[in-house]
Amino acid sequence: MGILEIHNLSKDYSGTVVLNDFSLDVVELTLCCLLGPNGAGKTTTMDMITGRQKPSSGRILLNDNDITGLDEHEIARRGIGRKFQVPAVFKDLTVRQNLEVAYSRQTSPFKNMFRFRDPGMERKLDEVATQVGLTQRLAIEAGTLSHGETQWLEIGMVLMQDPQILLMDEPAAGMTEQEIDKTSRMFNELKKTKTLVVVEHDMAFVREIADVVTVMHMGAHLATGSIDQIEANARVREVYLGSEEH
Repeated sequence: MGILEIHNLSKDYSGTVVLNDFSLDVVELTLCCLLGPNGAGKTTTMDMITGRQKPSSGRILLNDNDITGLDEHEIARRGIGRKFQVPAVFKDLTVRQNLEVAYSRQTSPFKNMFRFRDPGMERKLDEVATQVGLTQRLAIEAGTLSHGETQWLEIGMVLMQDPQILLMDEPAAGMTEQEIDKTSRMFNELKKTKTLVVVEHDMAFVREIADVVTVMHMGAHLATGSIDQIEANARVREVYLGSEEH
């Protein structure tokens, strides 16, 4: 049994099927990559897990507790954090301030005035800044970061909330080779203490980070296995690897 279980998840919009009886079992402290052509249902699956969208049918379990259809803030509170493909950072704030804001779980501006008195915040900030390689960049404005650094900052902002599971949507998109290499090392360290689900197209990056790979096609499960097994799978090559070179 996994820390995150998806059972027979389906989603349709006025008769258009986006997810079709999709199931996934994510084991704790592993990194699972979701692959598939555009329109395969990867982002929709992430939306369902985080409560951004509601499934038409099926169940989602976190630590054996049913979280199907809960609101986003409720699911986040239970330990699921998400990084979107396009980074959403506060460009006019420093890196440190971005991490401080992310640490606060209060929605009230008045309560947020006192968030920095939390004695655990500084320890967490130092830990996360080290994890994402931004210790030397804490004092600069986020708007001046490189693309890769901005991606790492948003990963750091998710980590400040101390989730059990991190969902990452194409974290390596637009990065240089050096940035991708650093991100690979970062993820391989993170999975020692976190469970990760990563949507990605860069097969070289997937090979470096994935413990298990699940391939989706037309909203359904196509194959699951190691990266070697997936690359050798004739059906996967036909519908994905053979038609899209990454």
